[in-house]
Amino acid sequence: MGASAGGGFSVDDGLLDHLDTGIAIFDPEGRLRAANAPAYRYARLQGVDLDDLDLARSLRESPPGFDIDDAPLRVDQSVILAATEGREAQRTVWAGPVDRRRALRKSSHRIMSASTGLEGTALITRDVSRRAHHDRLPYDFLASTSHELRNPLTPIVGHLELLTDDIERGVPSAALRLEILRRNVDRIVHRLDELLLLEHLTPRLVLAECDAARIVEEAVAARASDASEYGIHILVDVTPAQVSADAGRLQMAIEALIGNAVRFGPRGSTVTVALSSDPSAGRIDITVIDEGPGFRPSELARVFEPFHRGRDARANAVPGLGLGLAVSRAIAHAHGGAIDIVSEPGSGAVVTLSLPVDHR
Repeated sequence: MGASAGGGFSVDDGLLDHLDTGIAIFDPEGRLRAANAPAYRYARLQGVDLDDLDLARSLRESPPGFDIDDAPLRVDQSVILAATEGREAQRTVWAGPVDRRRALRKSSHRIMSASTGLEGTALITRDVSRRAHHDRLPYDFLASTSHELRNPLTPIVGHLELLTDDIERGVPSAALRLEILRRNVDRIVHRLDELLLLEHLTPRLVLAECDAARIVEEAVAARASDASEYGIHILVDVTPAQVSADAGRLQMAIEALIGNAVRFGPRGSTVTVALSSDPSAGRIDITVIDEGPGFRPSELARVFEPFHRGRDARANAVPGLGLGLAVSRAIAHAHGGAIDIVSEPGSGAVVTLSLPVDHR
């Protein structure tokens, strides 16, 4: 191996250098004890010197690279740092120049002894670029398709504004046609926004102090026409709450949850949208409850996959692209939050979007 092994790590020199997998061993104090050639190669792609005598400090000061969602790695997300600190972790990251970047699957594993306890940590690195680029293809397709569709919509929206001015000057018969046109254009733009969001995998947020109750109420208002069309009554129950969030993205997530509930609820049923806060936990909960068919246990494992449409959606020809829950979860995760679903077949669904009040 590329570094001399010591203590309990006896490895024949060069034995593991011909593997595709990088293997580096750190002792309990975080010092490198052994590493094969691929381990050094993969580390260099991330700009990391495994032989750095104060590697942990260097990694805390400058976390290397980007995660697989193209977001800069935070200190607590560095698997190499976890290995030097005797922690277990795993993550897929991008490494290397942009035009030749590689996807590396990194994991750290504690080496334990029944007699002495922690003896060290193994850092394992595998090149998973082929799979990562293959997984990325659908999102690249979404990006190009979304931009192609959005471009011709831009002048349409502009002309709608001009038509609105004309109506204000006295053409009342055109008002209804304008509203129908505007509503349908808004739907197309909203779908494109969802596609573009999934293109980035991790939404870019513009955070500000927001009135969460107002965001919920505006999301409900945006779905009011859909609810009327499906014969659904929306009950709103909100309490005042402030949150650090991207208001536009958060509203998009809530609208998606309400849209799902409305489309699947039986005519004449009620969808409840509630906002509550838990100051002691430092979070808010936005809950959407419907009286629809609910989810089968086998479906719950896939409901957050982009483009997944359950059996009921297909059987009843419910419109939609299967993006709502995927978009909502992506937005929730970007805010440091989560989405939870409680559902049984025939008993509707309770979907809760939780966000920290102060996301940094």
